[in-house]
Amino acid sequence: MFPRSNQMTTRKNKIDLRLSDRELERLNRDVKKAGMSREAYLRQLIKKIQPKELPSADYTDILKNLRQIGNNMNQIAAKANATGVVDAAEYWRAVRWLEKEIGKLMEVLY
Repeated sequence: MFPRSNQMTTRKNKIDLRLSDRELERLNRDVKKAGMSREAYLRQLIKKIQPKELPSADYTDILKNLRQIGNNMNQIAAKANATGVVDAAEYWRAVRWLEKEIGKLMEVLY
C-alpha cells in the first residue's frame, strides 16, 4: 500500500467562489479538456502552470501503434542477430506500417 499523501492533511482551507454561468461553463469545459478535477485544474493555475488538453484518441492510438511497431522491429532484430537471417517480409511490413502511422501522426499534429 502507498503511503498517504501529506497534502490531504495540509489542505484544510476551503474557499467559496462565485462565477457567472458563462465563467462556470468555460471552467467546466477547460477542466474536461484537461481530464482533471476542478480542484486539480485550479491548483495548476495557482502555480502558474497552464493545464494541457488531453491528447485525442487518434493520437493515443497512433502512439500505441508506434510502440507495437518498435516491439516488432526489436523482435526482428533479435531474430536476425540470433540466426544471421533477416525476415525481409516482416521487416518491410513493419516499415510500411511505420510510414503509415507517421503520416497519421503528422495529420493529427498539423
